Amino acid sequence: MKKDGVSIEIIESKKRYVLPPEDIVFLPTKSVSAEDLCKYFTTEMAKGLKSNGADNIKKLHVRVDEGVGQGAGCEYGL
Repeated sequence: MKKDGVSIEIIESKKRYVLPPEDIVFLPTKSVSAEDLCKYFTTEMAKGLKSNGADNIKKLHVRVDEGVGQGAGCEYGL
């Protein structure tokens, strides 16, 4: 991966992708699987809710679907 301020170049599996930086978000996850994205989103939402004093919410459930019948769900007790 190369960043030059104008574009981001990614080379993976003998393929080259050049994308504008405003279209890219780097997430602190191991992968972009439904399971990892679900954990990330659930944790970030829980942090936001707690920091804004949402003490009336006891449990958070998030589901990320990749396609019909394929996805992951996460629960987080607050």
